[in-house]
Amino acid sequence: MNFKNYQSQIKELIALRNEPDFNELLNKLLFGESNSDKFLIKMELNRLAKPCQRIIDLRDKVTEDCQLFQQDKLKHYLTKETIKVLQDNIKLYGLYTIGVFEAVHADLALQKKQQRKKQLSVVEMPSGQNQCEFIQLSQKNKRGAPRMFFVSDLTITLENGKIIEAQTSNISMTGIKVKIQEDIHTLDQQLILVSFTGLNNEYHQSLLDNKIKYQLVKQEHDASIHYFYLSYVDSNKEFSKFISEFIRSNQYKYKIDVHYYYQLAKASALKHLYLSQMNILPVYLDKRISSPYLFALKNEANKEILNEWSCEGINQLPLLFNELRFTQLIAYAKKNESTTLYCFTHVDNEKNYFISATEDELIEKGLKNVFINYGSTKTNWRIYHLTIQAYQYQQQQSYSITETVPEKVSQITHIATLQPLNLPLAFPAKGVIKNSDLNQINQFVHRDDQDSNAPTFILFSDENRKEERYLYSSKLLISNKEDQFNGEIIDFSFSGLKIKLEQLTHLPPSSKVTVNLSALQKISKKHPLTNLNYKVIRSGPNNTLHLQVCDLKTLNICNDFFLLLVENNPSHFKCVPLKSKKQPSNKRLIEVAEEALINCVFFISKESGRPKIKFSSIDQPDHPLLTLFSMCSNNPAELNYNPLVNNQLYERLITQPFKDCEIEDLDKEALIYITAYKNSENRWLMQSLLDCDFKSIQDKKEFILRSEKKGRFYALHYRLTGVEHVDLNPIKSEIRAISRFATHLTKKLEEELWEINGVIEITDRTAEVIKAAKQIK
Repeated sequence: MNFKNYQSQIKELIALRNEPDFNELLNKLLFGESNSDKFLIKMELNRLAKPCQRIIDLRDKVTEDCQLFQQDKLKHYLTKETIKVLQDNIKLYGLYTIGVFEAVHADLALQKKQQRKKQLSVVEMPSGQNQCEFIQLSQKNKRGAPRMFFVSDLTITLENGKIIEAQTSNISMTGIKVKIQEDIHTLDQQLILVSFTGLNNEYHQSLLDNKIKYQLVKQEHDASIHYFYLSYVDSNKEFSKFISEFIRSNQYKYKIDVHYYYQLAKASALKHLYLSQMNILPVYLDKRISSPYLFALKNEANKEILNEWSCEGINQLPLLFNELRFTQLIAYAKKNESTTLYCFTHVDNEKNYFISATEDELIEKGLKNVFINYGSTKTNWRIYHLTIQAYQYQQQQSYSITETVPEKVSQITHIATLQPLNLPLAFPAKGVIKNSDLNQINQFVHRDDQDSNAPTFILFSDENRKEERYLYSSKLLISNKEDQFNGEIIDFSFSGLKIKLEQLTHLPPSSKVTVNLSALQKISKKHPLTNLNYKVIRSGPNNTLHLQVCDLKTLNICNDFFLLLVENNPSHFKCVPLKSKKQPSNKRLIEVAEEALINCVFFISKESGRPKIKFSSIDQPDHPLLTLFSMCSNNPAELNYNPLVNNQLYERLITQPFKDCEIEDLDKEALIYITAYKNSENRWLMQSLLDCDFKSIQDKKEFILRSEKKGRFYALHYRLTGVEHVDLNPIKSEIRAISRFATHLTKKLEEELWEINGVIEITDRTAEVIKAAKQIK
């Protein structure tokens, strides 16, 4: 029996239940009802009137403040509104009963429903609210070195020949900020010649007699103060060395821009955090070869994708990007930049067949509904967001001579990204499956049964060594500028040595030494094994040292000699293998991984025990979501995350998931539909809805098409995951630099980073959702 239909009668009977003629009153109020229904209602009254000992604690159920309210030795935590409901119902029942307990929770549910109804409307975006710091995780477009605040006279010569007297405001190894008195507006990116007259008068260096080439990056004009920002583009190595030494020796005399290190450290730590946690699998490809697949980059989060793409023990990704199909994918990508990829495994006669198809392929062949209807019945049905972009590797930082560009990295022509979408489609497929249609799906089966060479590299591998070592003992002599030391080789690689010295000595890391392999020289007359240049990497116990080659000549000699030595005597040397498969250095992999930062990312911290969006990042300057999250932001260094919080989304997508589970289990996905447009007063209005906010599929379709026509429409795939803590090891050098000048900033930085415990990835699904909406009839 459904008691919801009798709530008004039950409430009236509760007040009358102690009356002597209660049965007569019950018959009058329930006139026309059967005796069995009357009996059940009477039993429900008895249940509601039973005394209750259950405590009501709403602290994890509401966002409002809760107060301690004690009743009959029971301590409840209630809001102001629910305290009144509790008191009114106790008065009605005469004591704290099950009916009182349920009345409080029923009222709470009603309040939430009314609040949602009220707020599920178009709201004006308040300027300056819901903003968070905007950080670019990739540093390739950032200033490359810290500034030192130093004032010195100079002259600058523009491309038109005009000479201007100026002063430095700050200097760095990669550029200078110049203060000028004249209000000059000129074109950015032009070459400017700089004469450091002030430094020349002080140091009298001949290299300062030359004009140094800089490029104008940007200009600032404020009242009577005018600044040029110049980037160093000269190839004068002597000048670079002079400026570097000048800044190093004067950094305590003149103030260093500590904020540079602070922002650099924050961006670097957040980048390492996200790259290690991102739910995107980057795949690197070369369109010029018959098997375009080069390698994929694995972390702790995306390794599940690799497992999903394994069938019969074979990695299926190379078959997705086979020569013919990859050409088609590139053509699709030029039109849409992204698409949806569907896949599943079909079992027939105890053999597994892996099947995958993109949205564009299925639409072209008229098989979208058939493929989705059939594939979605499989337990391993998967949907992915697939992007492909052209790419050519460009080195962004300096490397030692032993860290040459790996062949596979130099081969990259395209980067593909696979991101799982663990949600039902915005518009489910319709239609009846026919056997004849099912036969057509066979064209999407991955046909190759041979296990191809499909390497996967690990991002942030704990393997520090780049080469195999070979155990071998041989006498040697090393020397620095002052002393000579006898020792012997413990093991060698093609670019390094581990040695043990006979004398107790101290050679600090980075100190350079000359090595003479006197005993090995007897083996080879072709390779000069004296005066080889190495540097100390680190020291070990028992007077051992780890050395690495530090010039190109020595690298070539050692590579040739040790390679021949091992090849000609394979059984003589015991190999100490690497812990994991050989792969490019972490720094190289991080550089190519940065190109896969295609999502808008938000980082969540805890403030007073509540989650709060703290930082944001969009690394692509032309990213379509940059416009959305910049709306009504009153600060270019911040983004406005109002699209993620209006209409109670903050409570539903952030606050509640944090309450419901532990950080390590946090994983919340949703598809957010957003309309944004300006009203007659030129103010931005916005509405964000989830799938559950629409009455029907047709209602959703009309909202999407109406929003697209009316103004701006966005469909965002939202994914919230928890993170345990930020690793500070990658930013040790920046922390040390900050500590030298501002200890309080170090503490602030560490506190900000340690508070982060969640990451939101936002994927732009606008084009795919609009296309799907237009196909619905």
